[in-house]
Order: sequence, then structure tokens, then C-alpha cells
Amino acid sequence: MNRDDFLAQPEVEAFIEWLAANLPVLTFKLRFKSSKFVPGGLTVDVQGIEQVLEHYRWKASWRDSHQSAVDSETWMQTQGSLRQLREWLSAGVRAGDEQQALQACLQILRWGGVRGAIPFLHRLAASGELSSYLKKMAGLMALDADNDLDDLSSVERFDSGLTKIHALLDLSGSPIYDSRVGAAIAMLYALFRQQWAGRGKPLLRFPSGGARGDQIRNPGAFANCLAAPQFSAIEYAEWARWQVRLGWIVRALLGRTGWFADQGAMPARCHAFEASLFMLGYDLRCFGLTPVPEAQAVGEQGEVSLRESGNSGWVPTGHPFGQVLSDYLAFRHSGAPDNKDAFVDWLVAEPRNGKTLSRATAQGYCFPFSIDEFDLFGRSLAALERIVEGGEDGLRAALSGETLEPFTVGDERVSVCLVDVFITGNAYARAESDKERVDYVVNAGYAGTENSARTLMAVGRSVGKHFGLLDVQHLPTPLFEQFYQGCSLDA
Repeated sequence: MNRDDFLAQPEVEAFIEWLAANLPVLTFKLRFKSSKFVPGGLTVDVQGIEQVLEHYRWKASWRDSHQSAVDSETWMQTQGSLRQLREWLSAGVRAGDEQQALQACLQILRWGGVRGAIPFLHRLAASGELSSYLKKMAGLMALDADNDLDDLSSVERFDSGLTKIHALLDLSGSPIYDSRVGAAIAMLYALFRQQWAGRGKPLLRFPSGGARGDQIRNPGAFANCLAAPQFSAIEYAEWARWQVRLGWIVRALLGRTGWFADQGAMPARCHAFEASLFMLGYDLRCFGLTPVPEAQAVGEQGEVSLRESGNSGWVPTGHPFGQVLSDYLAFRHSGAPDNKDAFVDWLVAEPRNGKTLSRATAQGYCFPFSIDEFDLFGRSLAALERIVEGGEDGLRAALSGETLEPFTVGDERVSVCLVDVFITGNAYARAESDKERVDYVVNAGYAGTENSARTLMAVGRSVGKHFGLLDVQHLPTPLFEQFYQGCSLDA
């Protein structure tokens, strides 16, 4: 489907009209906890989407090609920061300079407080394919061309870091589609569907993802609101398509209003609108609604279904980390196709200690392999052998870095394995008994029950010991102190 066909759909047209009528008059209660991204927090009520932009806050820092720090926090500062990143990335891609393109990409991730795409970017650059891949994606995601959404089936990876890279390389105003932006537009769509007289299956199921704190980023937390599909449950290509769909809607909306005219041409106005959505999506309670415990939400077919219950904190899917890594290396040496399904099949077919894994258990064991964790599928055998060996060198290989950058916790629930090491190390440093450690994890809000706290710490111990971040008593090592220096889980 191309842009004109998409925008011509009656429900899309009605949603744009609804946005034009309602966004200037809605009141938003912005409530941000103090964090490294928003020092001092934010408490303000604003009316209208344009007023939201005045309160944009995202404290970030990255280093330019001369290793000079570029800092920003307000929208004006962020505009200048992103302009430099866009120019650096565009120049590297145009010239086919893989190292310049890679370094620009890595600094974009640093600005955004995300790191999941780092291994993928390093692999592309090492094979000399990064610039060509980004050029191809730029053509497919441009908002002002006659693109077809089906062509995005060639997307190789997509996450909260790559959406930033693709948006910055684009010149037509393509939005950064992360969990905050997705949450905000999904909430607006849920409110629209409550008022729309039309019928039929919801057409605009905007996806979103989880926050790392107790913020709400799924409209399904509120009674009678459509739940948003989660990033973890959709394909990479579909996430990219939603970025394009949202871009088409925003350009059409701004084309019939004068919103953000002081920002400049259409692409700049689009990014101002996106930045406002970013602020609204921090916590959907800003729309003035109260979440209902175990609230019922209208499902995809119009049925009523329970929303996801509670916040999962930092509780991972349980897995024996070191053993799964060794299994994966053996799987790779077998010559089988290198993908999750093939690895799961291999795990199920290989009994361990006389026991055969269920398919569900084997799939759970793949938790560390996801792009939101260590992105292990597709690694070279040389890198994989270093990762399996563990220690500091294994950690550098896992993170695709020649040097070990201090770990940072971003705004979304990613890098759970490494966060669990941090929590576990602190738990063991603070308390001597199992009960005291469990109480610390539960009381801090990292897990909801004693069992889930124990699962968290089991994974933390396994990953931490493998990479030399924890010693045999599960206490922090000097490498732990170096890696997690300045790290905080404050929301």
C-alpha cells in the first residue's frame, strides 16, 4: 500500500480530522519523575499539543568526531544536537565511509540512551554494507515518495535505536518511533475509537513497548481502551511500516493546520510534533485517565480481554546463561541455519542429562539472544567463541566494543540481563542472607514476588559470573565497579 491509498481510507481520514479538532483543546498533565534524563522532574499541566513542546526535556550527551562533548536538554538544544548528528551521518553515508557512518550511528544511540543495535551496526560496517543498507532504507522510508509498505519486508533489524538512525537520515520528517511516541499515538487512537461512529476491525493498531519504570505506555491499562501491540510481538518490518504510516499521518495533519509553523519547513514541523508525542508518551496517565487494575480493553476483534497485569520490573525469562551460550556455539558448529527457529529445533532434539527440553523452554532459553539483549544470532564464530569464553574480553565482544563503555540504563525495558547483574551485585553487597536480598529486590520494585526476585538474581548471578562482573560469592568485582560506574535505576 502506498501513501495515497493509505490516507484515502475512511478511518484514517476520520482519525486525522479527529486529531485536528481535539489536539488543540486536550489538557495534558505532564508528571515526570526526577532522573538523569529529566533532572528535577517535571510537573505541569498544558493545553494543546503545541504547548507540550515548550516543556520538552531529554538530557543527553554524545561526542562529535573530534571527541568534544555535545550536550542538550531543551527542545532548542536538542534540535541543534540532532542537526549535527544528521549532518555527520549523512556525510558518512553519502561518501560510503563505513567508519564515519558507524561512529555517527553509535553517537545517535548514545544520545538516545539505547544500545541494542550496536552489534548489528558493527556487523554491517565490518562487511562494508552499512552505508548501502542505510541508503536503501532511506529510500524505502521517505515520506514524500511513492513508496509501498510491502517493500519494507527487506528490513533486517529494527528497534528503538535504529528508528532514531533511520529518522535522522531521512529528510522528509520521518518520526523517531520509540515506545514513547508509539504509546502516545496509540492512546490518541484509542480515544478516537471510543468516539468514532464507524465500525469494523481497528485499522490503526499502533504498537508500543514497555517503560523501565512504573510508567504506563499501553492504552490497554485504561478501561475500554484498545491495547497496543508490543514491539516484542511484531516483526521488524512491521515496526518500520508503522514509522512510515505515522509519518504519513503527521504530514497530512500538519498540512491542514498551522501547528509548529515557527519551527520551519514541513520536516522540522514533523519532528516538533514527534517530540510532543514523545513527551506525552512518557506516562499515559498524562491524559487524565486512571488505570484500572486488570482493566478490560477492547481486543483486535472487538472482544474483551484482560490487559497485561502489572509491571514486570526487571524479571527476565529464566535461562542458564553459560550453558545456552555453549549450546549455541555447538549449534553453530553443526552447520545448521543460523536463526532462532533452527536453534530451538536443535535444543529440543538434543537431550540434556537424559531430559528433553520442551519447545516453550527452549524458546525461553533464547531470551539473551534478542536484539534487546545481546543480539547473538548472526555473530561471527570468532566473536561467539570470545563471548562463550566470558570474562572482560567476552563482555567486550558481546557488546561489540573494543573498549568497555560504562553501562547506562535508558528509558525503556531493555538490556535486562545486564541490569539484573547490577541489581544482583547490589543485593549481595547490601545483604548477607537470602531473605534480605530477596526483600531488597522486591521492596525496590525490581520484582513483584519472592519467586520472581529469585529468578532475577539467578540470571544476574549466571550472567555476572560469566563475564567476571561478579565473583564466586556473587559480589561485585572491580570490573563491575568500572562497568556500572554512575549507573542508576531511578525512573
